[in-house]
Amino acid sequence: MRSRTATWIPFVFAALLAPAAHAAVPSTTLSYFVPQSGSLTTPTEGAAAIANARTCPNKDGTQILRLNSRLKVVVLMSDGRGLSGIAAQDVCILFNGGTPEQGFTGVGDDSIIANFQYNQLANCPDVHCVYADAPTDQAGVTYITWLGSTWSNPGVAVRDPLIKWGGYAGDLPVYVLGFQLQGRLTSTSPPGSYTAHVKNLDLVGGRTVAPNQGELVNTLDINYVQGAMGGPYRYDADFDDNGVVNTLDLNLIKGHNNHKCNLPIMN
Repeated sequence: MRSRTATWIPFVFAALLAPAAHAAVPSTTLSYFVPQSGSLTTPTEGAAAIANARTCPNKDGTQILRLNSRLKVVVLMSDGRGLSGIAAQDVCILFNGGTPEQGFTGVGDDSIIANFQYNQLANCPDVHCVYADAPTDQAGVTYITWLGSTWSNPGVAVRDPLIKWGGYAGDLPVYVLGFQLQGRLTSTSPPGSYTAHVKNLDLVGGRTVAPNQGELVNTLDINYVQGAMGGPYRYDADFDDNGVVNTLDLNLIKGHNNHKCNLPIMN
């Protein structure tokens, strides 16, 4: 099978060359991203925001990616000033689209499943980058809203049917102009105290060459959550991030049984 590495070459080259168009480059020491939810003026950060970062391959329902679940990305120069005017396409959470076994390799995450090739029955889109909502503002701030957004209202969730994925990864790489940033649990937390992630009701399957196993919630996923109840703690199955896997998590995933990229919403 032909490797998908070539898919990333234009992005990586463009990202690495992009700083030449700017008078300054991001400081990887000062720049950061932080999990948020709620309003832009009085946002919730940290553990309470992470509890809203949970999804289904169909991105449907009021319990999914609640309250404008997002990352706030702050891009600062070495002197502490914000780096404004960075294009939304130069701020990216990078996926490989599949696993090395499936032939997907590169600098992005290889645990997230986001490809049509192996999940054609679910009509899943190919997702390589989850881009920022808008360019960075005068303070160097932009947002990546997990559900999707509109250009005119960054940080406010609007469902985007072209950005869907399956599987869980605990450390999704966030790049700005080719520079990888570190996360903070809150805006005042130390660098590296948070890694970008979204809990997914699709937990099991889709990582081999077997077709139509990914981006789908089924009994394998439900059994995984049920097995975590009363057993060793499984962070990826604790969808409300309350420190325990219980009936709340089980009921949530049961409510999305048989959901996939084109069901129950067709787009």
